[in-house]
Amino acid sequence: MNKKKLVIIDDHPLVRKGLRLIFDEESDFKVIGEGSSGEEAVLLAERLNPDAMLMDVHMPSGLDGVTAARHIRELHPQIRLIMLTMFDDNAHIEKMMAVGVEGIIFKHDDSQEIIEALRTGNLRSPYLPSRLPDEVRKRILKKSRNAGLFDALSPRETEVLIFLANGFTNKEISSKLFISVKTVETHRSNIMRRLQLESRADLVNYALKNGYIESLKSLEE
Repeated sequence: MNKKKLVIIDDHPLVRKGLRLIFDEESDFKVIGEGSSGEEAVLLAERLNPDAMLMDVHMPSGLDGVTAARHIRELHPQIRLIMLTMFDDNAHIEKMMAVGVEGIIFKHDDSQEIIEALRTGNLRSPYLPSRLPDEVRKRILKKSRNAGLFDALSPRETEVLIFLANGFTNKEISSKLFISVKTVETHRSNIMRRLQLESRADLVNYALKNGYIESLKSLEE
């Protein structure tokens, strides 16, 4: 079995050690890196390209977890993000959901819940802690869906969509946006999946209907 590569971000060394011990017992995960700040999270996402990141929300200095997650989502949309927090109020949960994460867990949840979040959470059905009342879970998910958080493209994905719809190749887009061809390919795959498109023709039709063809000039100015 190919183990999923995991990076743990938390400013408390004992928390990181405890989490690593949990995943050392699991056959489908391998911890390949640790960090203590939002800045380190962004750097490790770039350097290690993990399958998933388990990240604390509140860190004492620099980038907080939500801001770091937003950067990672923009630059590496293929990485699954599970947020770890000690605050269980709706405002904090909705703030994290707005980034477009695959799951949220509380620090005092048991180890099986943490593992379940990493195994099952996804953008269309993000994992929310089981101890949240059902009505709260449903309200948060409904609010997120109504806001278009699961289907909306990130600013970078929108740029890639515009160039694709206007006939640019992956290599040309890579040069235009100063990102790797692999990152362009990942963005393209995520665009097709999120918008439920099956072909380049579908993508062009979507772009035409939503005004993205005419948007190319503003990107090149």
